[in-house]
Formats: sequence, C-alpha cells, structure tokens
Amino acid sequence: MYPSKTARISYSKLGETHSSLGNLAKALEFYENDIELTKELCELQPNNVSFKNGLAISYSKLGETHSSLGNLAKALEFFEKDIELTKELYALQPNNVSYKYALAISYSKLGETHSSLGNLAKALEFFEKDIELTKELYALQPNNVSFKNALAISYSKLGATHSSLGNLAKALEFFELETHLFEELYELQPNNVSFKNGLAISYSKLGETHSSLGNLAKALEFFEERNKLGKELYELQPNNVSFKNGLAISYEKLGETHGSLGNLAKALEFFEERNKLGKELYALQPNNVSFKNGLAISYEKLGETHSSLGNLAKALKFFEKDI
Repeated sequence: MYPSKTARISYSKLGETHSSLGNLAKALEFYENDIELTKELCELQPNNVSFKNGLAISYSKLGETHSSLGNLAKALEFFEKDIELTKELYALQPNNVSYKYALAISYSKLGETHSSLGNLAKALEFFEKDIELTKELYALQPNNVSFKNALAISYSKLGATHSSLGNLAKALEFFELETHLFEELYELQPNNVSFKNGLAISYSKLGETHSSLGNLAKALEFFEERNKLGKELYELQPNNVSFKNGLAISYEKLGETHGSLGNLAKALEFFEERNKLGKELYALQPNNVSFKNGLAISYEKLGETHSSLGNLAKALKFFEKDI
C-alpha cells in the first residue's frame, strides 16, 4: 500500500504540538511514526526532492527531541543523518536559499550537540561552517531580518565556544559582532521582545568577557546596559520566569563587578536585589535546582559582602541561610 503523505504530515504536526506542550516522550512517538512513513515515500521516489527534504526535517526533529530529553548521543545520530540529506539537497540546488539556510541550521545543531558533549574543537568546526553559510545568506539578502538575526546568533555561538576554549580575545571579537547586529535589529524593531532580549544577553556576554580579561570598568558598562534592558523586559512581562531570572543574574553580575572594584556598599545593594528575585523564583519553582542554587549563591554573596564591610553578625545570618 502506498504510504500516505497526509498521514505523515499529521504525525509531524502531532509531534510538534506535543513538543510545544512539553510532552516530549509523546512527541517522540509521533516523530518516529512520521519518519517511518517519510522513509517509505523516499524509497518509492528517491529522486523526489520534496520527500528528501521532508526526511531531513524529520531527522532534525527527532534530533531536537532526543536532545531535549538528554539523549545527546542519539540526537547526534539524527542530526548527522539530517545533514547528510541536507548537503545532498544543497548540492542539487546550490542557489536554493531555503536549502542553504537549512544546511546552516544543521551545522549549528551539530555544533550545539558536540558542545553539550564537551567536544569543543568539533563544535567549533561546525559553528564555523554554519557562519560561512549564514554570512552568504545575509550578503544575499541584507534586509532579511531573519538572516541578520541568524548571523547574530551564529556569532554568539562562536564567541561562547572560543570563551570555553579560553580564547577570550577571539570570543570578544565575536560577541562584539553579535552585539552590533542585535543593536541594529533592536533599532529596527524596538518592540520586538526577542531582539531586546538578544541584545540584553549580548551585553551580558561582553561584560563577562571584559571581566575575565580584567577590564572591570568596561565590564560594568555592559552589565549596566544589560540590567537596564532586563528591567524593561521584566516590566513588560512580569510573569515571564526567564526574564525574572535574567534580571536576577544581571543584579548579581553588577554586584560582583562593584565588589571587585571595591564599591562594597554598591555591591550590597545589587546583591540584595538579586536575593529578592531569587527568593521569588525559588517560591515559584521550589524543585528547580538552578533557582535553589541561585538563591544559595545570593545568600553567600550577601554574607561575603557583609563580612568585608565588618558586619560579621549580619554575615553569619546569611551564611547560615546559605547552608
């Protein structure tokens, strides 16, 4: 019996919906059903470009789902199958912008997976291939906001990888390129929350890198810019846990930098703001390990700062809460 293309699409849509709802195990089932039908279609019509592209997408979705489930080795297998097909499609139609973009994304996913597995040198290779294609796409269509955003993200991934490898000067270069693009995107669409958040994060990365390089005054500038945008995002969406956590972390970064500069009273102010948000986050999600750890760190920072200011009794209270 000829496999149904309609049924295949239905399985894919069901998988996407369950994935969005957080039902990853269920999403996986539907993606596996989808891929079985798509394979059959490809075997029946191996020269059908649409079916080949559909199979590549199916492999990618399986890879993403396994990645979200923490099955990184399995995710890597599917991303490798995805890229094999996507390379073939791009070779067949090198002027097809959609295939070029899909190949860039495939390289990025392989880079992310290798990065998560600790294979940083390998991750770097894939991120470099990704950015080569993304630069070409942006050069072809400089007014394409989606390509500009993709290029900014590609620079971010290269920066993060170089940072993890200890190449801080190189990381700084990529974070500066990323920030420049996000500033342009934010200027173009100031009400775009995603672009504002992207710019906020890029300022934080610049601050962290300058801090690691010992440029504390410069780091402070970027952390202040990040905090300003973080407050705006949180005011826009006060129930957005990610924005609240981002703002909390930005207060922590400001506190640490002021502390390193010897501005202990100022550092204390920021650590108190961080602690306030940390308590709210922990109350919202008491089983969230990251939030529990963040709150513990905030107590520790408050204790250390009070200790440095000579407020030993106060410091003791915070160290006890940290425990």
